[in-house]
Amino acid sequence: MERAGGTLPEVDGVNKDFFEGLANGKLLLQRCSECGSHQFYPKPWCVVCGSLDLEWTEASKEGKVYTYTIINRVIGNSKEFEKELPYAVGSVELEGGIRVYARLLAANPSSIRIGCRVVLEPRRLTDKVGLPYFRVVE
Repeated sequence: MERAGGTLPEVDGVNKDFFEGLANGKLLLQRCSECGSHQFYPKPWCVVCGSLDLEWTEASKEGKVYTYTIINRVIGNSKEFEKELPYAVGSVELEGGIRVYARLLAANPSSIRIGCRVVLEPRRLTDKVGLPYFRVVE
């Protein structure tokens, strides 16, 4: 599906609640009813114990940068990303040690550091699709 400026993620029965949650300002993660573990990115089964009994829970909107990289060049990918260069992507550690991958927002991507505090600032693409972005607050 196309949107202004690029392609929408493929939404299916497994990840629908995740993308809709972000469109409504919430980061929803799957939690296994059997072992209690949380997981990101949505899957049809628990990656820890294999259970199919998963529920959606709202995650913390605050975290710390666990690791990151700054993208300076787009190779063999959509031209839509070139106009955003340079940009940062990384792993954000939320409360409880849950890690999610997302775009990191900062006035200057070079100012991002491991351990800096971030807050969820999802990008709404449509009424039913949002993407996870975190803004650096330190």
